[in-house]
Order: sequence, then structure tokens, then C-alpha cells
Amino acid sequence: MTALQAIAGTSLGSIIVALVVPFLVVAFGTYVGALMALQSFFGESSWQDVSTDHEE
Repeated sequence: MTALQAIAGTSLGSIIVALVVPFLVVAFGTYVGALMALQSFFGESSWQDVSTDHEE
């Protein structure tokens, strides 16, 4: 049995898994979306590159 199955086996554990897993998926998707926006709009790979290019 994996650790996730052991944690989700309890009622409290299943509630925690049901809340944490979607949150992590949304957070990761937001991060990837922001990186894709950086690359498509600015042609850069980090916010630091964008901010230093516009200050000069």
C-alpha cells in the first residue's frame, strides 16, 4: 500500500487529500501559465529578465 492510500484510508485523511491535491494542481497550472505568458508576451523566461530589460 502506498503512503497516499494509507493517508486517504481515514476519513480525515481523505478530506485532506481531497483539498490538497486540487490546490496543488491549480497552483502548478497557474505557475506554468505564467511562464508561458512570459515567453509569449515578452520572450523571456523569468520576471527578473523582463524587469531588467525595461529599466535600461
